[in-house]
Parts: sequence; structure tokens; C-alpha cells
Amino acid sequence: MHKLLMVIRREYLERIRKKSFWLGTLLFPILMVGLIFVQILLADVETGNQRKIALIDATGRLEQRFREKLAEEKLKDGRPAFVVESHPAGEDLGAAARRLVPRVVSGDLFGIITAGNDLDAEKNFRLYAKSVGNLDVQRTLQGALRQAVLGVRLEQSNMKLEQKELEALLAPIELESFQVAAAGEAKKKGFREAYFGTFTFVFILYMSLLLYGIAVMRGILEEKSNRIMEVLLGSLSPDQLMTGKILGIGLVGLTQMAIYTATAAIVRLYVAASPLAVEWSGTLDAVSPVRMIYFLLFFVLGYFLYTSLFAAVGAVCNSEQEAQNMQTPLVMCLVIPMVATFFFVANPDSTAAVVVSMIPLFAPMVMFMRISVLTPPFWQIALSILLLAGTIWLFFKAVGRIFRIGVLMYGKRPTVPEILRWARG
Repeated sequence: MHKLLMVIRREYLERIRKKSFWLGTLLFPILMVGLIFVQILLADVETGNQRKIALIDATGRLEQRFREKLAEEKLKDGRPAFVVESHPAGEDLGAAARRLVPRVVSGDLFGIITAGNDLDAEKNFRLYAKSVGNLDVQRTLQGALRQAVLGVRLEQSNMKLEQKELEALLAPIELESFQVAAAGEAKKKGFREAYFGTFTFVFILYMSLLLYGIAVMRGILEEKSNRIMEVLLGSLSPDQLMTGKILGIGLVGLTQMAIYTATAAIVRLYVAASPLAVEWSGTLDAVSPVRMIYFLLFFVLGYFLYTSLFAAVGAVCNSEQEAQNMQTPLVMCLVIPMVATFFFVANPDSTAAVVVSMIPLFAPMVMFMRISVLTPPFWQIALSILLLAGTIWLFFKAVGRIFRIGVLMYGKRPTVPEILRWARG
């Protein structure tokens, strides 16, 4: 036991005393928050350029309303955001559009909108543009076109309504969303808070599990290649060495997570006591004490699960090049749930989400996503934790056997069947 504690102490202090640890601990959340805010700010940035739109209207009745509606859109300096040019449709709408395409390619026109004769037909309206990546512009153009079509339909229906009255009747409403907790309490929370609040913590989990797993793997590889491993095994058993490394580096990760959690708790207390508490209720909910406890719990379970596997990779490989190939499946197991965050946030109680959150390799991230968005039934959380704990126990036993043989083997890398045979003992 004393030797095990010495290994844990060495691994922990060696890393915690480095400046890079404290620098990384400080910079990582700043970069995370900065990246999110930069993306939100950039989405709202206005270029200040007028956009020239060519309208080819086969009905000859949309132009005025379309132009009037777009005239309501202004740039910050007061100029109209859009300039509308009307062009005759002729007999062939497509040919009329093709004649203007060179102006789109040269940048003189932002886009061409075509409208066919049948306003009720599918695919009657089209936008041709050099870039179709600006969703706000497309929504604005679509909204103006919709209003123009409504005006024409109103005239055709002989209803005695003015355009303004019709717009008032069809004015969109704003739907405020509130999340209802199991206790019946409702908190104001929208998709943005739910998604970004969840994604931030999932990304921290992903980075932490990956980086600490690789740190364990590289540590073993380095000691193996320098033959230090043979010296250490002269006074330690392979199990003590592997467990000491995993626990020591795990304590480093836990220290980092504890710093983040304590910082989030302090910020939460400050905001909760300020007048911003009501407006920021969704954000406060993302760092609630219960959620932070689950975050730490799934970090610890995920850490032991993945570091044991990364340790096995380090033990059976002779170089980082070999390890890069073998670690790819592990990395993919971390990448898949992270890139599927949007699905799990949108469908936290779907059958797929429930099943995947029970699979130990995905559970640390997916079950935390479900807890963050929905708080699933407690039995599902308990079952997921039990399956994770059981899998960690099995992995530790199997990886211990692999480690005992692998760390003293040099030369040819063992095949997968050989590694599985070692794991079975």
C-alpha cells in the first residue's frame, strides 16, 4: 500500500507543480467561453453592405409589396439594406435568370429571385445567389416574398381587408419556453441555454477524458522506451504501478475539475444574488449544484474507464506511432457522442438516447447530456452508473493482465487476438 501511495504521490505532484497545468486550467475555460461568444457575436455582425436583388416576377403583381417590405430593412447608417431591381420574365423564366447570372458571379448582384405564374405551386419561388450561407438574409427575403404573395391572394379572395390589417392578423407570436422540473417547478429556458449549457460541459468532458487518457498512455510509453519500467518493476508489482499511475493522474484531473466547479459555484452565487438572476435563470440552472455533482461523478467514472483502456494501449505499443493507430477506436468512442450532442439535446427521452446512455463507453457523456436537459428517471441514472462501475471493474482486471505482460515486451507489437488472450488470463 505504501508503494502504491508513493506512485500516486509522484504522478500527482509531478504534474500539479508544472506551470503548464495551471496555465491550461486557466486558459481552457476562457477559450471555451470566448469561442462560444465569438460565434454568437459573429452571427449578429452586419457587414454594412447593401445587397442588390433582382426580382423576375412572372405574375407582375409581387414587385411593389416585395419592394416595400424589404425597404423596412435598414443598415446601421440608415441606408436600405436591400436594393430591388425588377426584370421582365419573358416567355422563359429560366432564360431570364440565366441572363443575370454573370452579374451574380461578378458580385454586382447578391441574388436573383424568380416567381412563376402559379403562386400555389411547389418550387414556384427560387433564389439564385453566389453564397447561400447567410440564413438571416434568406429569412428576410422569404418573409418579404411571403407578404407579397399574401397581398396577391387577398386581392384574389375579394376579402375586404387592407394589407396592414391582414399583416396584423398574421403577425407572428413569440413563444416563451419554460422547463418543468420533476418537482413541478418551471424555469425559463430556451434552446440556446439548453444546447450551449450542455455542449460546454460535454466538451470539457471530451477534452478531459481524451487528454488525461493520452497522458497516461504517453507516460507508460515513455517509461517503457527508456527502460525505466524495468527498474520500477523491480520494486513494484505491475498492478501497483498501473493503479498508481491511473489514480495519480486521475487526482490531477479531479483537481482541475474541482477548480472549475468551485469557480462556477462562486459565479452562480454572485449572479443569483444580483438583479440578473431572473433573466439568467437558464444559465444558472446549467451550473446548479445537482448538475455539478453529476458532472464530477461522470467525469470520475469516464476517467477510470478510458484511462484503463489508454493504459492498455500504452503497455502493448513500443512507440507513439503504433499507439496512434491503436487509440483511434477509443478516440472515436469519445467523438461520436460529442458530435451527436444536438440530437441528444433535442431528443433526450428518445429510445435511442436511453439505450446509448446505458452503453458504458458512451454513458459518461450521453447520460450527462440527458441529465442536463431533462433529468431522466432515477432508475435509469442508477442503472447507467452501475453498468459503468461494473465495466470499469472488468476493464481494470483485464487491463491489469495486459499490463503485466505488455510492459515487458519489446519488438513486434502483439496482435489483437493475442491481446484478448492476455486479457482473459
